[in-house]
Amino acid sequence: MTESDLKIIEGDEGSQISRHSNLNFLSFSMYQITWTFITAALTLYLYFYYHAVLGLEPWMIFLAIALITVWDSLNEPLVGYLVDRNFKWTKKWGRRFPWMVIIFIPWCLSAYLLFSAPDIDVTTNSWPIFWWLVMSYAIFDICITIMDINAGALRADKFRTEYERRKYASYFGPLDMIAQVIGMVVPGLFLGLSSGKAAYAIMGAMVAVVGIVFTILFLPGAREDKVIIDRYFSKDYERIPFFKGIKEVIKQKSFLAFYISYMTFTVATTLMTTMLIYLITFILQVGPEMESVLMAIFLICAIASVPFWLKLVKKFNDTRKVYTIGGFALCAALIPVTFFQTIVDLIIIFVILGFAIGCIWTLGVPVILSNVMDDYVVRTGKNQKGLVLGAWALVSRFSNFIDELLIMIVFGLTGFVAGVDTYVELVAAVDNVELALWGIRILIGLIPMLIILCGALFFWKFYPLTQEKVLENKNKLKELGF
Repeated sequence: MTESDLKIIEGDEGSQISRHSNLNFLSFSMYQITWTFITAALTLYLYFYYHAVLGLEPWMIFLAIALITVWDSLNEPLVGYLVDRNFKWTKKWGRRFPWMVIIFIPWCLSAYLLFSAPDIDVTTNSWPIFWWLVMSYAIFDICITIMDINAGALRADKFRTEYERRKYASYFGPLDMIAQVIGMVVPGLFLGLSSGKAAYAIMGAMVAVVGIVFTILFLPGAREDKVIIDRYFSKDYERIPFFKGIKEVIKQKSFLAFYISYMTFTVATTLMTTMLIYLITFILQVGPEMESVLMAIFLICAIASVPFWLKLVKKFNDTRKVYTIGGFALCAALIPVTFFQTIVDLIIIFVILGFAIGCIWTLGVPVILSNVMDDYVVRTGKNQKGLVLGAWALVSRFSNFIDELLIMIVFGLTGFVAGVDTYVELVAAVDNVELALWGIRILIGLIPMLIILCGALFFWKFYPLTQEKVLENKNKLKELGF
């Protein structure tokens, strides 16, 4: 295939054409529904399940997640390296597609394992529950790592131009937020089908089923076409050694700047989501339907904000600038969360939060991360994006590690105890209930604000990819044949 043929198929940088149909964009975006639905359910209910329902102490949950983080640090870069190669099936089926077909069902089913711990009295022996959490989370982690690395690398290879990546963002952002709504609202409805521990097992099973359905819808858009497959067999392609590749990732300024900023965003939002059920149960003292209302308001406003942020990107023609603005806007919106007095206050705050967070969801992964991967390929001359994604995959797990540490410290200082899941039980179990409630308020407002502020400042100061540099990298990719 000649360079002129490739330009016709892929479109020059700056052109408003794509060889991918709208249906193909939509299908590929379905992965985000599965990913967000499953992770949202885990973020919202997993800590509460093991802490309040099963009675596992915060330090044991922290230790479990710390072990998983160590596991992550070993398996994720290694998986990224191992899948960045051509196999016998690559010429026919592609490099990424076969891995995703193999692993998507085990991935979804592993979410069920996390919510089906054995019925053991933790007051006599809590270690079996601890090891169940560790082992089931390890299975879930290796599965989601394989899915994430392949889907993420394919996204950068499939959508090459800024036009395609921004068009994909217009699908990704709303679908991601819809998935957040589904993930925050629907699992809670499944909990109503039973009570106690059994309710969480049923919820886990239904989450797995929904995840499988949406992944099946994703697979048609994940098929690599001939243009993509031919790049894998470029005559200049040579694999970079594993440790050298990881070293190059760590040295890359654009990766570190975005990694750190997005990690702070992930830590903060995971912490907020985890604490929401505590806020509903112990501060508002209302039923779970209010949780659904708040999340629906928050996410509807986030979805509604997508056109605004995309229009702002088009106006400034500078993704870096708009992403920075969104980060500082989110910081400002988080301050009043700790100090709300009534449900009306909280609803207004969630409207503003939703609008601000829409920027990060819309531009972060679909646009900026793809540009970071391009930067890596240009710097190394090797099309091994899996190494970048292997390191990047640490973000979500490392954020959990930090979240558990913060919760353990604050709950320890404020006297919040494990094994209570109602306000009445909390009053009976602690010496100072007001102090325990302030711990929840700080964990859902001020602490996330400070975390995101650090990330926004770091990104603003150190992220190097200006719009001119992004376009320069794309031209170099064409010269390299990638």
